[in-house]
Amino acid sequence: MASYNDDEEKELIIETENATDDATGDLEEMMDKTKAGTKAMGNKMKDTDKDMETEYDKEKPKEDIKSKEEEEED
Repeated sequence: MASYNDDEEKELIIETENATDDATGDLEEMMDKTKAGTKAMGNKMKDTDKDMETEYDKEKPKEDIKSKEEEEED
């Protein structure tokens, strides 16, 4: 096993925390996109004349706002 001095150990902890934060942000973004896509699909099913991309573009900002509000509550 490798032995680390205190500075190296602190640096590894910080790098791990940063990687975790990045992964969490990526996951939240993916969830927002999935929710927006699902809502767009539902809108398309209700009205087949609607364009999926347009519906997605309408729903995505709503999900972004919800995510930011949830983050502020935490």
